[in-house]
Amino acid sequence: MSTVAEPQTRTKEEIKKILLNEVRLDLDFNEKGIFYNAEDIKRIRGNYVEPRRYGRDPIGFSFVLPHGITSNAKFNRWTPYSIVVEGDKPILYNEKEPIAEIRFHDQTPHPVLEQRLSTGEKVRGIVNTNQHGEVGIGYSAECSLKETGEDCLFCSINVREKDPDRPLLKNPHQVSEAYHLVRQAGLANHLRITGGFVPEYRELEYYLDVADAIHANYEAFKGVAVIRAPHDPSMLEKYKEIGYSDLSHNLEVWDKNLFAFICPGKGELKHWVESLEAAVEIFGWGNVHSNFVGGLDTKEGFLEGVEYLSSKGIVAHFGPFRPQKGTALEGHRSPEASFHWEILDRATDIQIRHGFTTEQMYRGPGSGDHTGRVVRIKRGDFDGEILDIYQYPPID
Repeated sequence: MSTVAEPQTRTKEEIKKILLNEVRLDLDFNEKGIFYNAEDIKRIRGNYVEPRRYGRDPIGFSFVLPHGITSNAKFNRWTPYSIVVEGDKPILYNEKEPIAEIRFHDQTPHPVLEQRLSTGEKVRGIVNTNQHGEVGIGYSAECSLKETGEDCLFCSINVREKDPDRPLLKNPHQVSEAYHLVRQAGLANHLRITGGFVPEYRELEYYLDVADAIHANYEAFKGVAVIRAPHDPSMLEKYKEIGYSDLSHNLEVWDKNLFAFICPGKGELKHWVESLEAAVEIFGWGNVHSNFVGGLDTKEGFLEGVEYLSSKGIVAHFGPFRPQKGTALEGHRSPEASFHWEILDRATDIQIRHGFTTEQMYRGPGSGDHTGRVVRIKRGDFDGEILDIYQYPPID
């Protein structure tokens, strides 16, 4: 059974292989799931097993493999993998063979998230934070494409359960106040703001109001504006002028015909790609991003897209396709773990070759750790035999 308590006798290249194998194991869990007894997990971890979240398949809980790779335990009764609590130790098994003792992240919420804003809402009702130090803002809980019946087929924003602690539309001053509190507490500093599809001028106005409100407390901030591709290209400059360091248009798929089918309300792929390229001229190489749903495109077609975008200075982010309940693709299957590993391995080789920094690999629309940790491993950006959690560099 794997352990990290042994004396370090391995070379850097040997450790890289171990870490990449843990990444591949995580992808296998994503395909096959893990069997576990929820009561046993609660006993040693606390009551933090999620039976259901926002209409998605059960997530279960996250855990950490011996060399630092974080994975999710999606429950499945029919899988070779299981977690068995032996005494107070959670042991991961493959069939009857023990793989490793796992551990859990501390899930104690930071006190600042329970603070109330001047308008009465709790901070956690306005913003999310993650382990990398990012403040995530979903300013709108719904997407206007619902009205025209043109929702993206994979997206659950219009079907997921609504959190009663989160308003459908967040006031820019609420966002600014919550951001200020978590930044002052040292919990997070990088900003990511996104939401449903809205008319482009309303979108710009909202993002401008958020930036203005933040500037009341801070001269500068780092943040990515996740927006639609505007019909007026001069609008891209406005986002830079009001303080955003990065910009993202989420293409979701690369094939133009698939784009029209999967994202019927987004218009033409050509326009979105041209807008991304124009944004690079404004924001700079590696500061423009796009998110993809890994597994919807063909393998070679997707990698062709990663190569093209990377050559233009655009960072492609992606994670494995997970069919969501209530969406048009509910019941579809994600490709096998081997498919996801090959596109992850080859795509990160492309991105390393084009010189994107680790921060740029994380500073995007989401899914940063999926590719970011592989880039860090391949570059040898770790000490000893553990890949620690990436943290955004301090701003203040």
